[in-house]
Amino acid sequence: MSEKTVELKNEMFRLSVSLAPGGILLRLLDAATEFVYADGPCIFRSVYSCPEGSIEDQRILDATIDADEETLRITGSHAGLSFQQTLKLAAGAFPLEERFLLENAADHVIELKRFSTRFSRSVSDAAGRISDEVGSDRLEAIPLRHRPSDSPEFDVAFSMTDLIRTPGREQRTGCWPPAHNWPLYGHFPSGEWISEGWAWSHGPRTFGVFKFNQEFIEYSGISLYPEPGELRLLFGGVTVRPQEPETSIRLEPGQRMQPGETRYVTVNRGYENASYAFRSFLDEKGCRFPESYDPPVHWNELYDNPEWNLAAPGSPPEPRLTRPLTYTKALMETEAKKAYQYGCKALYLDPGWDTDFGTFLWGEQWLGPRKRFIEEMKDLYGLTVSLHCPLATWMSVDGRGVGSWPSEALAMGPDGKVEDGFVCLGSKPYIEEAAKRLKEHCRDGVKFLMFDGNWWSGGCWNPEHGHPVPFTMEDYMRANVELARRIHDEYPDVIIEMHDMVSGGSVIRYTPVYYKYGLPGSYDENWGFELMWDPMQDILEGRAKSLYYYNLGCNIPIYLHIDLRDDNEHCLALWWYASTCRHLGIGGTHSNPAVAEAQKRAMVLYNELQSFYKRGEFYGISEEVHVHVLPDEEAFVVNLFNLSDNARAISGEISFERMNLPIDEWYIAPNHHRGVYFDKGNASFRVSRILEPWSADIVYVRSLKAG
Repeated sequence: MSEKTVELKNEMFRLSVSLAPGGILLRLLDAATEFVYADGPCIFRSVYSCPEGSIEDQRILDATIDADEETLRITGSHAGLSFQQTLKLAAGAFPLEERFLLENAADHVIELKRFSTRFSRSVSDAAGRISDEVGSDRLEAIPLRHRPSDSPEFDVAFSMTDLIRTPGREQRTGCWPPAHNWPLYGHFPSGEWISEGWAWSHGPRTFGVFKFNQEFIEYSGISLYPEPGELRLLFGGVTVRPQEPETSIRLEPGQRMQPGETRYVTVNRGYENASYAFRSFLDEKGCRFPESYDPPVHWNELYDNPEWNLAAPGSPPEPRLTRPLTYTKALMETEAKKAYQYGCKALYLDPGWDTDFGTFLWGEQWLGPRKRFIEEMKDLYGLTVSLHCPLATWMSVDGRGVGSWPSEALAMGPDGKVEDGFVCLGSKPYIEEAAKRLKEHCRDGVKFLMFDGNWWSGGCWNPEHGHPVPFTMEDYMRANVELARRIHDEYPDVIIEMHDMVSGGSVIRYTPVYYKYGLPGSYDENWGFELMWDPMQDILEGRAKSLYYYNLGCNIPIYLHIDLRDDNEHCLALWWYASTCRHLGIGGTHSNPAVAEAQKRAMVLYNELQSFYKRGEFYGISEEVHVHVLPDEEAFVVNLFNLSDNARAISGEISFERMNLPIDEWYIAPNHHRGVYFDKGNASFRVSRILEPWSADIVYVRSLKAG
């Protein structure tokens, strides 16, 4: 093994790598503060299956290092695989970029249950006590510091001591082949915590560690690892693991695998600044709403519609025969009038518009001809039409619309038997027919499609379907994207919302928030974590703050429709979701006419400011103070929320530099004269308003030059 040491440096980092017997030593410092983030061996770990259980391999063989001015390359072998680790540190204030390439150079198949590498840093003494140097440091997940599935008091944010006493966890789905059924989602114990990225705050600086991979699901992990006489924090690097417990990482002789990029940055103090850096990273990768993004506000007829609220004490026969009575054109016209009154621009049709659940065939019997219906909605109420589209998995589990699909699309089990009643979403017959039916709606004027109920429910072994056999979770996700691509090929302006391609309509986010977005023809919006049923309760119990953190770290639009019936007189729910969902949907008539009128007035203001909410840059002063900026218009909107039981002052400050706004302009807040301050000394904007309990306020600010 070579004894060579190589160093790279720029305005952000100083990096040195050397080789020692049996390992690679890496040291990474913040160039501004000289704080050491990594100071020891890179930890390689691979796990093989064996009859007795599993074997872990940590050996690194035949390692070498070479470098040019900006790039350092480490080669070697591990677990029978040859690897090349590339670390790039460009001149200037640029981040450190890490890439990996794995290749099976053997003459036989190599199968692993897991492959990972990590940077490491000592964080304790020999007795396991966290050292004073990092005792006040914090590690926080980006972008979902708080997930909608977390308990109200828990955030994915830890001190080093917290990491010792808080077992890690990973999300999993519990519905595996051949159990095509309602999925089971949750978390299981793990040796590490995973997220798209992490913010490590130390003193005046925050270190960001971000992962991006569009080929297979890969998260960034953190954990504490015991070594003789110390604990080491493990972070960064690569983690490759099968998403399905029964499978393995399998490389044929000569086959290569390239994990995703890891990016390391440092920013001035603050979780928010690290989140913005991750958001910029995603922007750079094409994971950002387009400049022309202008989704219509939806009115969802579901909340007031008897079709959804109808219930039976027994088990009435199928197919469901209620739609000709509960989903009539007359009822939809009543909902369209409400949409108009609330200032909405689209009528969203939830389950009931098609002949049966998931058929994608227009219910002409109760709605009349499709084209005429769409044209009348536009001519009479100024509304486009949007459709809820339950994909094959949910349709099959629900058991109603399966008969309308080609029998060739039915799934097949590993025993070669066709599974009656279960349509394979990845089958060529289903994708072709689904795309055909959905494009017919788009041809007649439909502008939005929601892909719902697309959870992973197991594989398919039908060799005639045109998908790989066995049909894996990754194959399934690619099939979801393929259906979107086929529609976008002919109707690129139709907005397609995609539920999580593994967990579907669940509060669990299984895939990375960016996964498959930005690929050619892919989907346009993410789903808002199923926070549509009790939106006020989701605010009260903390689940809805996941949307705040999402916006700090991600510019992929969130779509969500909410039930206005449990909002309050301050329109707290309406304004919270308007502030955190770039595509807003509403529905439901409040039982208190005064609240309903307040909501209509709020929607007038929302429509005046809608460009800020749809396309503005989102900044978070706190969970209770959100800022939406349009730099080209030299204007911004501040949303303030009192999320407590007591009246109190809600305050915040943000610099004009952060908002990318000129400081040498005069600014005015037309709708407020008190509690609004322009601080010349700090070149910042400050606001402080007394708010009633569980209420909201809006401040609009613009330059005089902008008019």
